Amino acid sequence: MSYPIIICEDDPTQLKRLRTLIENYLLFHNNFFQLDLSVITPNEVLEYLKSSAPSHGTYILDIDLQADINGIDLAEQIREFDINGNIIFTTTHDEMAPTTLKRKVAAIGFIEKDQSIESYRDELYGTLTYIEKLTTKSPEAKQHFTFEVGNQLFNFDQDEVFSIESSSVPHQLVFTSKTGQYEFYGKLKELEKQYTFLFQLSRSCLINVSNVRQIDFPSRSVLLKNGTTKKFSIGKAAKLKRTINAL
Repeated sequence: MSYPIIICEDDPTQLKRLRTLIENYLLFHNNFFQLDLSVITPNEVLEYLKSSAPSHGTYILDIDLQADINGIDLAEQIREFDINGNIIFTTTHDEMAPTTLKRKVAAIGFIEKDQSIESYRDELYGTLTYIEKLTTKSPEAKQHFTFEVGNQLFNFDQDEVFSIESSSVPHQLVFTSKTGQYEFYGKLKELEKQYTFLFQLSRSCLINVSNVRQIDFPSRSVLLKNGTTKKFSIGKAAKLKRTINAL
């Protein structure tokens, strides 16, 4: 699969230059990256995130966007949609670099515009090459799923998790694993943010996408490896497909 590149630069001249550099880079790396979006306003990026649900995207953002939000604000919102995204800042304000650390947006690159086109190009290409190596050679560490029931603490390997659903008891969740079912108090939205391997299939159900056996898009149903079937809403279809393809 190819991973998306998204550019947000408010200066049309700078945007055109950056887009040209990326297109030239893709002539030799189009099997890994694809240029999905190059826009002037941050709102266009947010609309793209909502409609496309990208995973492991590379976001090249100008810090000073001359809009309601700046590049750092935009990066924080990108993290809500694409937690594994790679963020590259381009700016003439190099003094803003410490702010990106304080805001915890985990930028992978910080490229100054005030340098020769050759230096700018080399730094950009070097960062993209680094992202490619990082993505292909560094497997994502597996998480453990933990919860408490009374005075007991339960700890499960990621591969043991099948689903977490809302219970008929208010504020309780039903956790299904390879060894059985458990009920505990919690919130699905908080668990989705905490555990990156969980996918929100519907308002009442999270699943471990690694344990999906089959997806039937016409009937909007997912068959898990334990033989259970879960339904998903039509609005989740595109994101579910992208998430499965990214595994």
